[in-house]
Amino acid sequence: MTRNRTLSLAITLSGLPLIFFGCTVTTNDHGTGGSSAVGGSSAVGGSSAVGGSSAVGGSSAVGGSSAVGGASSTGGTSATGGNSTTGAVGGSSATGCAEAPKFNGGDVTFNLRLSKACSPYTISDNIYIDGNATLTIEPGVTLKFEADTGLRMGYNGSAKLVAIGTAAAPIVFTSAVSTPAAGDWSGLALWQGTMGGTAIAYATLQYCGGDGACIRGTDVKANRVSIDHTTISHVGAAADGIKENNDANFAISNCTFSNISVAPTLQFAISVPAPSFAGIDSTNTFNGGAMIELTGDTVESTTTWKNLGTPIAVTSDLYVDGTPVPVLTIAAGSIFKFAADMEFRIGYNRGGNLKVNGVQNAPVIFTSLDVLPGQGSWIGITVWDKATLLYTSISYGGSTGGNVVLEEDGSVLDIENSTLSNSLGYGIGVDCGSTATVTNLNNSFADNLLGNVGPGPAGVDCQ
Repeated sequence: MTRNRTLSLAITLSGLPLIFFGCTVTTNDHGTGGSSAVGGSSAVGGSSAVGGSSAVGGSSAVGGSSAVGGASSTGGTSATGGNSTTGAVGGSSATGCAEAPKFNGGDVTFNLRLSKACSPYTISDNIYIDGNATLTIEPGVTLKFEADTGLRMGYNGSAKLVAIGTAAAPIVFTSAVSTPAAGDWSGLALWQGTMGGTAIAYATLQYCGGDGACIRGTDVKANRVSIDHTTISHVGAAADGIKENNDANFAISNCTFSNISVAPTLQFAISVPAPSFAGIDSTNTFNGGAMIELTGDTVESTTTWKNLGTPIAVTSDLYVDGTPVPVLTIAAGSIFKFAADMEFRIGYNRGGNLKVNGVQNAPVIFTSLDVLPGQGSWIGITVWDKATLLYTSISYGGSTGGNVVLEEDGSVLDIENSTLSNSLGYGIGVDCGSTATVTNLNNSFADNLLGNVGPGPAGVDCQ
């Protein structure tokens, strides 16, 4: 029981009285420490109604209390004394995940952060990011996707994904299946509403590609997406690692590609059209013979293509053409393999200039994609405007005239220190009576069905 007693005391110091009156002292029957109405402290751990503290670690009524002695920064209570960053409003605490219920997919129409404290996340429903929302994934987070689920963003509105891990704490996108297999889950699908600043870095995507690619960009605006230090592996049998369908020009650097399928269909580490090709850096690693697909289209602005360290499969006609006249420069050591009946056209409509900068120890190679190529497996390089080919090897073309063909009287070809072989026509095709300009220096010709250069401009076949 608690008893209150009112005392009036008079103490004289140096002849002057000090008077305390109206003070109330509260004691409890257990003798373990009373409390003062103005903030006094107990010797064992009592608390003040305004903010007093105990000698053992009690806390004030405006700061929340801990069963052991911790304090909340905003008023939450920790059962073990830890600090909560947002307290009772439901943020994550230092001692565990405070999401209730824990995120498992669905619509994201407001900014959302997935935390390491709540990892791993099992995703049982597709993630849809829209409504100008940003999904941020912290370093060290793992997302496990159930079969046929994935992440889709920017289809109905603006959306951003920021998934930036660290070397020590990468972000992992993987399968939730107990025995995972390639293509278990769909992948990441980026649509036209994808916002600038979308970034994936220090991440792993594995067992993905059930929907055509592990990362797929559809009608994404140019230069809005970066993918860096990301490993993509165990890709579905009919899927690519990264696939872009337009001039999205994803910046792809320091990535590693493994376990890319080659059967029943040939799939690719990266698949892009010509306008997005320059976004691929030379710092990527392609294991197991993984190639890049170049799906044709037109180079309309001056650009340089780096040697990407793996062969490029050209699966549709490729053009260099535009106004002003674009210059495409290709770096030494690059290898381009053309599918059957494909053609590389320079300046077909408006004008174009091709510069191939091979060197003696690293020539640029243009050849057939066929496993067992033959003469005429692909059409070749046709020049309407201008091409300069240095230390270049061109083989198995010529299905319409030559490995390299000059199509116009004003066409200009400078080819030096190069090899032209296995053409179904000529090594260099020039029409009879053509006034095209050909500089042919120190080149080698072999196994070209109709000859080295011809039939014109004034060859015997023109008589």
